[in-house]
Amino acid sequence: MAQEKAQQKPHLTPALWALIISLIVLAGTAGFLGGRASVTTADTQAAQNLAQTDKKSTGKTAGKKPKAGTQKQSTNPKDLDPFIYGPGGEPSPENVTAVHRRNPEDPFAIGPVDAPVVISEFSDFECPFCSTFANQVLPEIIDTYVDAGLVRIEWNDTPVNGPNAIAAAKAGRAAAAQGKFNEFAKAYYTASKNINGHPNFTQADFERFAQTAKVADMDKFRTQATDSTFDEVVEEAKNYATAIGVSGTPSFLIGEQYLSGAQKAETFMEIIEQQLEQAADKQTTGKSAEKSTDKSTEKKKNK
Repeated sequence: MAQEKAQQKPHLTPALWALIISLIVLAGTAGFLGGRASVTTADTQAAQNLAQTDKKSTGKTAGKKPKAGTQKQSTNPKDLDPFIYGPGGEPSPENVTAVHRRNPEDPFAIGPVDAPVVISEFSDFECPFCSTFANQVLPEIIDTYVDAGLVRIEWNDTPVNGPNAIAAAKAGRAAAAQGKFNEFAKAYYTASKNINGHPNFTQADFERFAQTAKVADMDKFRTQATDSTFDEVVEEAKNYATAIGVSGTPSFLIGEQYLSGAQKAETFMEIIEQQLEQAADKQTTGKSAEKSTDKSTEKKKNK
């Protein structure tokens, strides 16, 4: 059962600490240290530069596109792991993308497991800027890239805004245990869209969102959202985000590029397009290397 699966416990190895340093350098002076718990400073130098460029791209350009992913995410709750958190492997400066899990049992992900670009999102349900992203930017990314098999989005719990944020994260995992996390998150952020500041939703609200998300077993949801089932993993997930330098929400690792704050859709599109071009180049290079190996093998056979 999903509830019985072992939690991922990433350790801060020297390689991971090196990754932290590299991400800080990558992001500039703002970097993974650029935001605050509830009022994210948001604009990294990279994002500012991108925002000042000629925005011909809206995510629907004729630029190079890699092959779309085809490995579907599991939708059976019995196959999903609501205790999952952390990276997919051992991240390092040479392999920043190991932050992305690419796990078919991940109930916090949308999009093909093998999508050419993964966006690891570090968000907090109580964060108003996360709500802005969820309502104004995320739908466009899903429509343009996720549905096309080009992008996968993986949520990472980062409940830095106090007890209400932790309670919401637990409720999100209770929905995830029944395969309804993304539906729950959509209902939650839809409800917080027009609220100024922190929504401060209660358990009664969580249950309403779960019903909107069509969570099948409400008694189970209610129990897991309020007991200690997810206490440890929520804390571990928050510690993981903090450990790699995420101090403001929302924060994103888009492929290999860090972005902080609820930036405009165009800024996300610019970075996604860049990462897709890089992925296309890597696919082309990989095919060329494969053909070269095949030719070499064939020559040896003919000798």
